[in-house]
Amino acid sequence: MHRALIAFWLATVVCPATAQDVRPPTGWRFPGESDYRSSWAEFRKDIPRPFKVQADFNGDGLPDQAWILIRDNPKAWGVFVFVSQRDGGYKLHEVLRVDGDNEPQDFGISLAQPGRYKTACGKGYWECKKDEPETLVLRGPAINYFKYESASSVIYWTGQRFRTVAISD
Repeated sequence: MHRALIAFWLATVVCPATAQDVRPPTGWRFPGESDYRSSWAEFRKDIPRPFKVQADFNGDGLPDQAWILIRDNPKAWGVFVFVSQRDGGYKLHEVLRVDGDNEPQDFGISLAQPGRYKTACGKGYWECKKDEPETLVLRGPAINYFKYESASSVIYWTGQRFRTVAISD
């Protein structure tokens, strides 16, 4: 519990970074006011920034940022994590990419607190694959990636890379 409070504090108080601190990859952009439509507009009161979450995702004591970024031509969107480096820069990880007509506004990201999460396969939605855990144990903050009023997954740092595990179907 104590660690979860520290992670929340780091994500909301100590890490006031904005989009100006990081740059999207060439051809991609940060969401803007005109992108608030569909679920982003409908749920804006509850989730004011459904496309950005910030915390120390890899446990190195530095604030990292996760974003849903948009590409207009060709049309695509994805979840990207900007992992802070000690030299003041960051390392970019493309965690998820959706090409085509699916709208990013049907999806969002939020902070997943440390703790135990029963995964979708652990809940019996399907049989667990060889490397798919029945229970996910987060020792630090992670990214909750969700489709509004539908499925959700947790994106977390393994020590080497980001991994995604389904929590609901």
